[in-house]
Amino acid sequence: MRVIKRSTRVRPKVSLILVDWSVRESFHLLHYLERQDVGRDSFEVIVVEFYARVSEAVRKFEHQVDTWVALEMPDSCYYHKHLMYNAGIFFAQGEICVVCDSDAMVKEGFIRAITTEFDKNPQIVLHMDQFRNTRRDLYPFCYPSFEDVIGRGCNNNVGGKTRGLQSSEDSIHNLNYGACMCARREDLIAIGGADEHLDYLGHICGPYEMTFRLVNLGRRETWHQTEFLYHTWHPGQAGENNYLGPHDGRHLSTTALDALSSGRTMPLVENESIHSLRIAAEGTFQISPGYSSTWRNDTLRLNRLRATACSTSETWRGFMIERTADGYVGYPLMVRQPAFSSLREKLEVRAATIGELREKLVDSLRKTIRIALPGLILASYLLQAFGLALFLARTRMRRVIVSALS
Repeated sequence: MRVIKRSTRVRPKVSLILVDWSVRESFHLLHYLERQDVGRDSFEVIVVEFYARVSEAVRKFEHQVDTWVALEMPDSCYYHKHLMYNAGIFFAQGEICVVCDSDAMVKEGFIRAITTEFDKNPQIVLHMDQFRNTRRDLYPFCYPSFEDVIGRGCNNNVGGKTRGLQSSEDSIHNLNYGACMCARREDLIAIGGADEHLDYLGHICGPYEMTFRLVNLGRRETWHQTEFLYHTWHPGQAGENNYLGPHDGRHLSTTALDALSSGRTMPLVENESIHSLRIAAEGTFQISPGYSSTWRNDTLRLNRLRATACSTSETWRGFMIERTADGYVGYPLMVRQPAFSSLREKLEVRAATIGELREKLVDSLRKTIRIALPGLILASYLLQAFGLALFLARTRMRRVIVSALS
């Protein structure tokens, strides 16, 4: 690892963490950070490069960069955004860490909007949504106006707000969880930082994995209602031809969703340096030496097969879910009992992703209830009738006995 530049800011309020894996064509966010309506000493900018490249796109705005780190991972390794997040958290000096797009536009009140929300309630994890424009004529980035970005070609502008904020339907997919996430540094350290598990290698997932575990810690997920990021089209913006870890079919990490649903707060794989910060120990930023082999491009397929070939299991809403070599299988817990084991094959549900499997299991449960409900109602009436008959018979028997004894 090489520290190209180290911040001299004294106790900034906000630390912005920008990451690159030798792919960014533009860091124009730095242009807009130069125009903020707060003092420059109130925030710092940290750039973390996964490989060894000294980016010319960063050089263009070097005067706006306070800390610049190159992790110098081997070119043979695939990138892992979460390792870069952890480096940013480690080097950050601010109270609030912000992970956001480096090729987005922000207005002059961006930093102030963040600090204001945390001043009102420090027990939050704050997100900002993003307007996205698909016009190809704005590439290469040509510094369009904000009105241009939210105008023609903007696919999620609904009445001046993003579609995700305007609709409560399927917000977990309609909101852009990867655009901008803000959390207190001490909270991020308390949950062990970003998870460096193999499932998060490449395009999946992003800072929202930490959001979900912060929510489990008791922090309130909040979305800013008036401050946004603005993004214009560029090649590869949707992660085309990238390595994808487990996701729900819409590029939302199922491993992160599992963390949210299980209530887990700690990562599956904690960075050693973040662990040291968590236990108040001093040290330098450490990268596990094993990553250079397990994250190799030429072994990723083999690693993925090894990870999925070992069947792991969990319980969920009365079902047993098992991971197999070709996806996931689920079945009711009751069929694990010997008396019902013969029913397992008939009741098994299979899917490629855990999200799809859970949807299928819920559908199968609804169908079972619809089919069984008339019979259950009839059985209930029969039981009530039998109980009433038994009660009357016992009452009559008592009267006969009392009459005989008298």
